[in-house]
Amino acid sequence: MRKLLYVLLFLFAAVSTRSAEHLGTIRVAIENPTAEARPASDIVLSIAELRKVAPDFSPGALFVTCAPDSAGSDAKGEREELPSQVDDLDGDGKGDELAFQIDLAPRQKRIVTITYGGPDQILRMRHSYPQRTDALFSHKIEGLGWESDRIAFRVYFDPRNAIDIYGKHRRTLQLRLYASPDYPYHEESPEGRDIFKVGESIGIGGVGAWVNGRIAKAADVKERKWRIVSTGPVRTIVELEYVAWNLGAQTVTMTSHITQWAGEHGFYHCIAVVPPAALAFATGFPAKHGVTLAKSLSASPGDIAWLASWGEQVVAPGPTATEAIHGQNLGLAVLVDAQPMQCVENSVNDLLTFTLRDGAATWYAMAAWDREDTEQVPPPAVSGAITTNDSFLAAVKGQSSRMRSPTIVKILTGTESD
Repeated sequence: MRKLLYVLLFLFAAVSTRSAEHLGTIRVAIENPTAEARPASDIVLSIAELRKVAPDFSPGALFVTCAPDSAGSDAKGEREELPSQVDDLDGDGKGDELAFQIDLAPRQKRIVTITYGGPDQILRMRHSYPQRTDALFSHKIEGLGWESDRIAFRVYFDPRNAIDIYGKHRRTLQLRLYASPDYPYHEESPEGRDIFKVGESIGIGGVGAWVNGRIAKAADVKERKWRIVSTGPVRTIVELEYVAWNLGAQTVTMTSHITQWAGEHGFYHCIAVVPPAALAFATGFPAKHGVTLAKSLSASPGDIAWLASWGEQVVAPGPTATEAIHGQNLGLAVLVDAQPMQCVENSVNDLLTFTLRDGAATWYAMAAWDREDTEQVPPPAVSGAITTNDSFLAAVKGQSSRMRSPTIVKILTGTESD
């Protein structure tokens, strides 16, 4: 999805010193601290931090490039342009974060360049980026949905408050199709469909309070609010707020921030609880008969606890179907960046319970259908589809590594070397 941007040497020499064209640059070092390759590493830069090294920086018109080789050299004037987007997180009309993705080899350090200036110049140099994430709220799908080009999710915006899955045969954005009038999204199609049955569970990566040994959904609330923070070629962010959630001995307000990155099989789910509750919370996925369950619950500081399942848990087509399809497999996982208390397995949910840190917690939820890319025309040169239990567990462990040892990002000053 990336294109090469060809820029003459004299132009890059000029923009690095604030040329007559009034272009500016900021360099950022990005390093993979592990011995594992990290394709499409998710990078977020604070606009406020960028302005500390470039006070005139304006995120209104920019593009991000890097050299195609690991040394960061652009001796031939050839740069790889990385799709990027600027997000306004608080709705004040001003950019707060710059997001993009970059491939990193094991232990690799790459230097990216942010070029900024007037729209009349930047937009002549910058490519257009395909939309690879999206979100929408629709009564047709009974709530708020978000998606990457690989998979889609929706949360039921009612007392069920469970997260459901739409599987995809093709790498397209499909939520707007599912939400269109009369479209039967439970039925089989070359695009994809609703492939999961959440029942009474919290769904995949949903949240509940852990009260007296039982899960309490965000059902008894005074008000539910939703907001689509951003959508774009790189990521989508949505927000859910549960005002005055009655938990018996306590009443709290919980905010869920969900971030979906392009090309990924899962999403980050971050909660903040006010006032900080003296309670445990839980996430997980529906318990299904006959699936393989795996888990990692190391209590060592910095470790990521995870729970994963793989097996025949794809519901048959049709709005009333409940039976699983023989021969089709689905992988589910949650990875929790919090101190786990216990793993709970019952007839409804497989759960990880945990405590909050300063009133907050973060986890990553994944789902992978073994029918992904089966209708892609032409077939992708490199699929990346997950079709076996072993490949799904490898993806879970890879995500655990990304969370445990994050990519190192350093904004360089004008005097720093690569």
